[in-house]
Amino acid sequence: MVLESMKRSLLPLLIYRTSAPHLSHELRAYADELERLYAQLSAMFPERFLSTATDRGLVEYEEMFGPARDDLDAQERRERLRLRMSLGEGDFTPAGIRKALDSFGLEYVISEFPTLNRLNIEAQTDYSKAEQAFISREVSKTVPAHLEFQLVFNTLTWNELDARNKTFSALDNDNLMWEEIDSLE
Repeated sequence: MVLESMKRSLLPLLIYRTSAPHLSHELRAYADELERLYAQLSAMFPERFLSTATDRGLVEYEEMFGPARDDLDAQERRERLRLRMSLGEGDFTPAGIRKALDSFGLEYVISEFPTLNRLNIEAQTDYSKAEQAFISREVSKTVPAHLEFQLVFNTLTWNELDARNKTFSALDNDNLMWEEIDSLE
């Protein structure tokens, strides 16, 4: 197809004799490479749009914000990216923060303390250390600067702490900081 188009375009110029054997080989080489490039461009076109992107395109979008999430199916990845990309300047509100947290795939409970300008976000599911680092980094970008916030992963409940059969003195002797206590699993 490309070869025929090239021959038709060259014919009126009268510069090349399209019947010449060496010219035919040269045009064939150009045409083959152009067809290969067109095929690659055709494959890349759907990757440019979030609604039609498959693995390659989704990876490119995801890496703008953090690691690629190839552990999820394409539809879930698209939905999270849509949420993330829909965040705007006016989304530093409780609803906007929730939208951002949803875009990370975080299962959470938010406790708000408006008089203290404080926000506590408690993760409700176990996350790997890499996921925790990613979520912590992204949450710090999302929460407005005037709010203090605490993001807690894998917090033990009081019942789970009691099940360790340690007295308060024994727990206190562990000499843990609050962040260390919050990260107990």
